[in-house]
Amino acid sequence: MMALTRDRRFWGYLVAGGVNTLFGYGAYSVLVLLGVLPHVAVVLGGLAGIAFNFLTTSVVFRSHDVRRLPRFLLVYAVMFGLNILLLDMLMRAGLGPLAAQALVLPIFTLTFLVMRRFVFAALPEQTP
Repeated sequence: MMALTRDRRFWGYLVAGGVNTLFGYGAYSVLVLLGVLPHVAVVLGGLAGIAFNFLTTSVVFRSHDVRRLPRFLLVYAVMFGLNILLLDMLMRAGLGPLAAQALVLPIFTLTFLVMRRFVFAALPEQTP
């Protein structure tokens, strides 16, 4: 039963992550096409999606507890840093900003593990 629950949560996370990714990449693309610098577009597009992402991820993990928000934001801060670092490396290698960001996106499926273990793990007062 536990494995099935984890599988459902993982698949739900992938679906929510797909929607979140489309939203974030869409915002990033629009900003780049409007002439915003790619690094700035990553930050602005990411900030635009954080509340949406917290809600969809909270649904997957069945917890809307706002006390989880600081950890959620910390994970996103680390992911932003990694995103900008990889984006910069790929652009220096000759890729355009849209192609470079598209190549960076798949690594973020690993955030499921971080979200499950660090953000949406039971809070201390919730453990038996």
